[in-house]
Amino acid sequence: MKKVELLAPAGDYEALTSAVNAGCDAVYLGGKNFGARAYATNFDYNDLKSAVEFCHLRDVKVYVTVNTLVANEEFEKLVNYLDFLYSIGVDAVIVQDMGVLKFLRENYPDLKVHASTQMTVHNLEGVQELAQKGVSRVILSRELTLKEIKDIVQNSNIEIEVFVHGALCVSYSGQCFMSSILGGRSGNRGRCAQPCRLKYSLVDKEGKVLEKDLHLLSMADLCTIEHIPKLIEAGITSFKIEGRMKNAEYVASVVKAYREAIDSFYESKAFDSGKAIEEMSRIFNRGFSTGYLFGVKPSKMSYISPKNTGVAAAEVISVTSKTSRLRLLRDIAKGDGISNEKGEKGQKVEIIFKNGKKVDRAYEGDIIELPLKFYVKEGEILNKTYDVLLNDKLKNLLSKKIPIKIYAELKKDKPLYIKIQEGIHTVEVYSDEISQIAEKVSIEEDFLKDKLTQINDTAFYVEEIEVVVEKGLYMSVKGIKEARRKAIEMLEKKKLEYYRREEKHTFFSLLPFKEKKEKVSLTFYTDKVEHLKIASQLGIEYVYFNYKLDIKLLKKGLELTKDSKTTVIPAFPSILREEIKRIKPQLEFLQDMGINKILVSNLGLYHIAKNYDFEIFIDYPLNIFNNLAVDYVKPYAVTLSYELTLEQIKDIAKRSDVKFEALIYGRLPLMTMEYCPIRNLVGCDRERCEKGYYFLKDRKGKLMPLKSNGFCRMQILNADVLLMLSIKELKQAGLSFLRIHDTIEEDEEIEKVLKMHIEALKGNEIEILEGKYTKGHFYRGVL
Repeated sequence: MKKVELLAPAGDYEALTSAVNAGCDAVYLGGKNFGARAYATNFDYNDLKSAVEFCHLRDVKVYVTVNTLVANEEFEKLVNYLDFLYSIGVDAVIVQDMGVLKFLRENYPDLKVHASTQMTVHNLEGVQELAQKGVSRVILSRELTLKEIKDIVQNSNIEIEVFVHGALCVSYSGQCFMSSILGGRSGNRGRCAQPCRLKYSLVDKEGKVLEKDLHLLSMADLCTIEHIPKLIEAGITSFKIEGRMKNAEYVASVVKAYREAIDSFYESKAFDSGKAIEEMSRIFNRGFSTGYLFGVKPSKMSYISPKNTGVAAAEVISVTSKTSRLRLLRDIAKGDGISNEKGEKGQKVEIIFKNGKKVDRAYEGDIIELPLKFYVKEGEILNKTYDVLLNDKLKNLLSKKIPIKIYAELKKDKPLYIKIQEGIHTVEVYSDEISQIAEKVSIEEDFLKDKLTQINDTAFYVEEIEVVVEKGLYMSVKGIKEARRKAIEMLEKKKLEYYRREEKHTFFSLLPFKEKKEKVSLTFYTDKVEHLKIASQLGIEYVYFNYKLDIKLLKKGLELTKDSKTTVIPAFPSILREEIKRIKPQLEFLQDMGINKILVSNLGLYHIAKNYDFEIFIDYPLNIFNNLAVDYVKPYAVTLSYELTLEQIKDIAKRSDVKFEALIYGRLPLMTMEYCPIRNLVGCDRERCEKGYYFLKDRKGKLMPLKSNGFCRMQILNADVLLMLSIKELKQAGLSFLRIHDTIEEDEEIEKVLKMHIEALKGNEIEILEGKYTKGHFYRGVL
């Protein structure tokens, strides 16, 4: 059995060294651009080169994140960056953008590519699609269960990486547009502002507040350390720890714990997971859960606070104007952080009184007094949010060293000969100095061994040493040390050269603009058969009908439109897990019905559908952001990402013969989630969930509809409706289709919306329906 890889985050150089010293097998990190954690410190070019060398000398792999969506105009800069990463010998790059994937496979065939969790790969077919495209590893969506992961591992021939610890995104990664739409900071571009960690209220359509001012989208952190044996036995290649925004002590704590858990499994030793969890909790704690691994809908959330709430440390016995008397539930030391139970108010422990005397440390069970700067009351529990002694311990982990074997000879009238072996690498050197007959003190074997093993300032330690010394010879200590230094430097150089690649200067050029005179048509997306009927009666040319894999519903829709000019294009959910098993029979049925167009919204579905004779329309969840991504999927038509500006849309559309579409009306989806706040807080209410009966109310009073997709997956919709009626500009952008996106609209409302757009397309004067509207990113773009 190949040992599972432990993969650690590194948001800066200090975290990198902590991860390596704590025992990781690989690190993932980002440069200053093109990484999904733009607000981490990250690494500039010099830092990246140093980081790669530091890790490779210690047999640790380095994966660099290039996992953001990339616009056409950014590719030249990206190519220079990829050339640099290639030359310094990174072990793999992690990507989200299908255009970046295409470029890498065509220009860097010997550089491994890992598919980011931002690609939303959540089924076996998605993994198989990426394997065909030359991806060596897929990082699965965090929503998958262990059963699903096992099935993927057993039926795919590439490496599978799974998150085992750290913060959980409440949305499927790659399908979160909340930060983007609400504030212009795109999670798909590495700049998520984490609006999911804010407070929201749950209200219903009648305005009744069901839950008020809770962190309703804030998930508890993932912790799987109790289940490491099950995860290893599932055949997973790599265990990934989340945390590029976390400090070095956090990284050290988690890596150390999981290193011990993994090693204990392989060595058949007992492992105290409770102790490990307790120690990790003392570094950062907003509650732990096993995420989705053992159940599709997790209920463990951090509704009260999304911050580090620490661990229970003391009970308040009494309070005076100057101090609070506490009974300690665990040890406490000067320099610790302490807070109220919710983590809302806290301070640093500066003075501890025990039996009337100042002390630097007190212990579990002690009665102490603390001057507190925040209000507490008798019986309240206080938490420790910073453990100064534990943090100091984690800051001072022993440096990781690689074992070497040394053989040395000192013979008469000859230089000192040193041979060092490390793994597959061997070096041999001779000293510049020649041995002499000793006049006073001669070199003994133990003395030479001592001098040759003094390499504490290097990445190595001497595991074995053998020396042969002829009697009565002398060589200066300086000469011995200089030869040793030369040998170690030669070993380092040889080891690093093993990883480095030749310098590249890759040429990149986009296809030139093409003359395009496109007929522009309105399209309409709906999951309601009545709205399909309305659209067909109004003469909408194409209607994407999300029939929710219900053949009876599709037949009904086709029957209603058979005498119209409307072409019904079957649409599918963006997430297909167990449902993916139904896709082949569905597609075969569609072909038998004479349907030749389908709307595709995830990689697994694309992998299956491309082998049928359909005209494939690619939907926005696939995040098509540039021309190379268009070329990857080779579609009939593409609904471009709604994070693109009008100018960026034009730049893509004018360089391709493919037909392009933009969403111009609708409540844009902000998130797609397996988590259901309604189920957690009210109870399952499937029928009303599918109609958008519930809302999240934000701190500004805006109501964001919650709507199920028919498979108990929840979408959060924008409170403001996208309305882009600059038809002339849209036509000039080279678009073929302008989409009206139906979500929670009533029959009468959707009819008015469709009529308004029909008139606007004709160039007639129109009256805008009452409502709160936004032009989305057409003019402002995203960071």
